[in-house]
Amino acid sequence: MNLPSARNLAFLFHAAPAIALCAALAACGADRDGVLEIAIVGGRDATLADTRGFTAAGGMIRAATHDGLVSFDAEGLIQPGLAERWIVTDDGLSYIFRLGERPGPRETDTERARDAEAVADALRKAIAAQDGTAFGLDLAIIDEVVARTGRVIEIRLTAPNPEFLNLMAQPQLSLADISATDKGLSLDEKRDMLVLDGARRLAEDGTEEQARPLNLLIAEPERAVAIFQAGRANVMLGGAIDALPHVELGGLLQGAIRLDPVVGLFGLSVARREDGFLSLSANREALAMAIDRNGLILPFGIAGGWVPTTRLVAPGLPGDTGMVTERWDGLAFEERQAVAAGQVARWRASGQPRPAVSVALPPGRGGEILFERLRSDLANVGIALRMADDADADLRLIDEVADYDRADWYLNRFNCTVTDALCSEEADALVASARTEPDPAIRALLLANAEALLSAQNVFVPFGPPVRFSLVRGGLEGFAVNRWGVHPLSALSRGPS
Repeated sequence: MNLPSARNLAFLFHAAPAIALCAALAACGADRDGVLEIAIVGGRDATLADTRGFTAAGGMIRAATHDGLVSFDAEGLIQPGLAERWIVTDDGLSYIFRLGERPGPRETDTERARDAEAVADALRKAIAAQDGTAFGLDLAIIDEVVARTGRVIEIRLTAPNPEFLNLMAQPQLSLADISATDKGLSLDEKRDMLVLDGARRLAEDGTEEQARPLNLLIAEPERAVAIFQAGRANVMLGGAIDALPHVELGGLLQGAIRLDPVVGLFGLSVARREDGFLSLSANREALAMAIDRNGLILPFGIAGGWVPTTRLVAPGLPGDTGMVTERWDGLAFEERQAVAAGQVARWRASGQPRPAVSVALPPGRGGEILFERLRSDLANVGIALRMADDADADLRLIDEVADYDRADWYLNRFNCTVTDALCSEEADALVASARTEPDPAIRALLLANAEALLSAQNVFVPFGPPVRFSLVRGGLEGFAVNRWGVHPLSALSRGPS
């Protein structure tokens, strides 16, 4: 039985007046009158922006206020959404969803069947809206969406994809035109609070129950951490590398930090340049070799749970052929820096000035720490580094969690049609061929060749997996660390009301 999203959410965007710190943070009034206080890292405008993509905070709110065919539970597992159940054909090319009942606009209305054609049409529009994005390339595996009967939808694929339901659970495919949960949204101007009314939901036995109200305090990284540390929230969600330096790990907070074991892209993309130091692949490789990845993450205090990589695609994914391995594995870090310094010397011997490159990093202490570490490593090999705005930078930080465990996700982010960073049309062609290849072995080989090509051209400087964490007080129900770093607000609303 599906557990629909919580519908009694209050979004508080600006910090309330300061309150005194609680003597015992775990017991202070963050769960007042049955209302769960949640801090989420993000900015108000970006969180509420009606765009094709979502920030982490925007995705949480979208998933809580709209329904997709399926959704994630607290542990990152697929659970029913609009569809109450589904089957997959033996060839893996068709997913057939049976839609559940939905409540009427008033509590006294009887439940009625969802219109499969309306849902299919809304889904087709949501898919089309992603054209020109990396997520749109992920969805290119969808061949057709068909309403079979009044309550049955079939989605046909161009090739089998065991991770397909993860795609369908993404907030971009939650349906505004269909979901009952997008009703009753209003802004309380006096309290600057966005209120979502109608907190009905179904319990596991099919009966209706009241969801616990949630107050969501949307704040920039430092402020979100401070809200939690001041005892004004039971949980802080959406933490990344820019929030981590603000966490005080002493006392009660030592056990509050929860790291999600995510994978994805965390490193530097390279802007397209026709001249200059980074226009040559050998120079880009020298820059990548010069970085001490373990040292880069050391100041953040999580090195023990973080494994660096020099690969564009996360190692060990299903279908990994082993053809692409860690780069420069036989060289110690000092040896890699010596090789990089030699390449810089050759560049200067050709009459070029000392190489100087610019980088765009997140504002705040986290970005400052990354910059200082990068600047020091690159200076050791003769490369000067300076900060720049995103639009003008030679290097830009990519910090994104993978939606599914396939090489396609990584390679799609470097497709020339969706990025203005360095890319390869030849690699894009290999990925496109893999998209319709029915033989898993051939498909894996095509994707491995695409990764090898992008690596040889040094279009990306990988650091390791992204860092995602939450701050959680003891005894909180509805929260679990998970592979995808998703923490549904609907699961948190299931506590006592």
